[in-house]
Amino acid sequence: MKNLISLYLSFFLLIVSTVGALANDTDNLYQSAEIEEASLTLSDDNETAVLRFKITNQTLSNLIILGVIGPYNVKSQILVKVDDTKYVELGSISIEPEESLDLTTSHMFIRLSDLPDGFQKTGKVELNIILSAGKLPFMAHITNGS
Repeated sequence: MKNLISLYLSFFLLIVSTVGALANDTDNLYQSAEIEEASLTLSDDNETAVLRFKITNQTLSNLIILGVIGPYNVKSQILVKVDDTKYVELGSISIEPEESLDLTTSHMFIRLSDLPDGFQKTGKVELNIILSAGKLPFMAHITNGS
């Protein structure tokens, strides 16, 4: 009986460790995406910036974007322009498996707010897309608004 319990316990531990390893691999696969043409355009008052990019989901699961975080922004909002004066905030964006979303030409964008006074006005900045399963780092070119 003792040997049978020991065998069951060994089998259970093997299953738990295998499931844990598979879960880690799934998380890494789940977060895979290609980000291109990322640009961060500062507003005239330098307190907010509009982030635009192209993103391709390279996984077999939906990629859910919740926002963007970086060393300088306190808040981000996913916005959709409804008309010339009205914007609607989205809680997330879901991208189908192996599909792309082009935020460089669409009416959707991500606004970063509460930028500090010393925020750099040229060059590149590293940001992280916040996903439902973690974060994805990328670089964005900084440009000044019109």
